[in-house]
Amino acid sequence: MKQNIMRLLSAAVLISMLALTGCGDRKAVAISPFTELSWNASVDDMVKAEGDGYETYDSIYQGTTYTYSKKYLEKEGQIKYMYDGNGKLCNVSWSYTGETPDSVMTVYRDVCKDTEKIHGKSTSDDGVGNYGQIWNTAGGTVMANAVITNDVRVMQIAYMSKEVSKMQTK
Repeated sequence: MKQNIMRLLSAAVLISMLALTGCGDRKAVAISPFTELSWNASVDDMVKAEGDGYETYDSIYQGTTYTYSKKYLEKEGQIKYMYDGNGKLCNVSWSYTGETPDSVMTVYRDVCKDTEKIHGKSTSDDGVGNYGQIWNTAGGTVMANAVITNDVRVMQIAYMSKEVSKMQTK
């Protein structure tokens, strides 16, 4: 009886592990909490995940940037997927523009708390009207920043691949 229980427990653990990892090709890990894509995502993968309602402009990486409206942490913002000239995804960011300085700071703090849960403590460089935090990860650099002036009230979090990051090693 005891052996049967142990076999059932072992089988349950094995089935749970297989269910979590999947069979066959493993899906790559998502870049960030506001997209399901990974760094190896093509433009076709992006369109499949986000739809074809995007706008484009030239990327700072000599490719194309695709933008969509996207909710994150219950706030409506804009997601950007930046590809380089070879069609490689380099940067994924989400930005929020607020009506008031307080609305931007609230979203900035919430985004930083969420990012800290995922990546741990950041380094920060907070200043008057401009706020920033950086996380160096195995996959690249994550940077959250907020700019609050009389004319601009915006915050952004960007995930940059290690190929385009200026990561500093300790």
